[in-house]
Amino acid sequence: MSRKVFISFLGTNNYVQCRYDIGGVVSAPVRFVQEALIEYYCKDWTEDDKILIFCTSKEKTGENGSKEINWLDNGQTRITEESEKIGLQHRLQDLKARIGLKARIEEQDIEAGFSEEEIWDIFDTVYDKLQPDDQIYFDVTHAFRSIPLFSIVLFNYSRFMMDTRLISIMYGAFEKLGPAFKVKERPVDERVAPVIDLTNIARLQEYNQIASSLKDFGKVKLLKDAIAADQESASDQTIRNLADSISELDEYIATIDLKELKSGKFIRKFRSYYKNVKKKKKLVKPISNILDELNKETEDFVEESSYRNIEAAINWTIKHDMLMQAYPLAAEYIILRVSDMFIELKPHHLSSKQFRIFVSSILGMPQEDFISRNWKDVLGEYPEVTDEIADDFLIREIRPMYDLIRRSRNSLAHGNGVIKFADLKKGVPDIIECIKYLNAEYERYTSTKYIIENCYETK
Repeated sequence: MSRKVFISFLGTNNYVQCRYDIGGVVSAPVRFVQEALIEYYCKDWTEDDKILIFCTSKEKTGENGSKEINWLDNGQTRITEESEKIGLQHRLQDLKARIGLKARIEEQDIEAGFSEEEIWDIFDTVYDKLQPDDQIYFDVTHAFRSIPLFSIVLFNYSRFMMDTRLISIMYGAFEKLGPAFKVKERPVDERVAPVIDLTNIARLQEYNQIASSLKDFGKVKLLKDAIAADQESASDQTIRNLADSISELDEYIATIDLKELKSGKFIRKFRSYYKNVKKKKKLVKPISNILDELNKETEDFVEESSYRNIEAAINWTIKHDMLMQAYPLAAEYIILRVSDMFIELKPHHLSSKQFRIFVSSILGMPQEDFISRNWKDVLGEYPEVTDEIADDFLIREIRPMYDLIRRSRNSLAHGNGVIKFADLKKGVPDIIECIKYLNAEYERYTSTKYIIENCYETK
């Protein structure tokens, strides 16, 4: 089970007692924002969960830090009220006893962060405290200097390395109440400061990666995961359906599933859920924008059963350099399309699958056998049908290009290394030209135009 971890950096200021409004729940008067946040977020945590308070210290820096000044008792020398001389360590122990807090509390000394070397030391110290699958709650209120910035980078790094998840980033906006000396003049019950949720803003780096994964690599898994992980909206059935529908294009391309690609069911579901979700406006803006981009990127797909969907899928793989999928998709599509074109010539005794094999034998046979009409095996059993298909102008035109596609596909399938990546790149125009022969409309697709104008020159 995932461990929950609360992370906070303690500062050295003389904090004034106030109350914090956390999502509409107003805390009791506290001197340290950590008290309010821990009571709100961590009260039901178990002994397996952890509360980490990072402090600068005399041992680390050579002078009194937040450990001596605010973690331990009697650190603030200017305080006269006995109740305000109590440090955070003591206050959290009292909180633990009062609400039955089970999560373990640990203070960790860190450097001051005045140099790159010290910043990296802080990075390592925090990172070493994390475990795989941790769910992180980060209080950024009193984090000093560059720590808020690099902490976001750190937590994104740990997400890659240890599958951690940044659940919440909190900021107690005490400054909204005004200068501390003015705040002290007001009754404590009137000192209510908001806690601002910065989680989605801080996830911009994660959103950038999701956008890059879509734009550069044509992958949508991260987008699906981000939508599914959005706790605020994941309870909405339409949003859950949208998250599930997003990955279907990935799956069908990866498995070369021509039947599902052709059906258009996946794009029909995606567009329906997309329209409904956009109306509800529940998703955060960056994710909503990426969804808009995905909707635009898939504009060449149609919602009814159509070869166009397979052609659009092939374009998707070409545009994003997914050549391991482009060649098998193209080869199987060409066979399927040509078989359907000549379906009326199918011998009665052959099934549809057998006829596709029949057609692929004509398309892929050696040129010398094709010229000499040396029909072998099943082609020799039905020479009249073979002659009629072989004599068609389309077959004569696409055979040389299909042969290159077929050999590339076979090389990839068998892992023999005969076809190198550079050869695959050079062969893409053959895929495009082949499809142009099969469908005159193909050249007018937005994605086809983009590929020809930006990626590959065609013949």
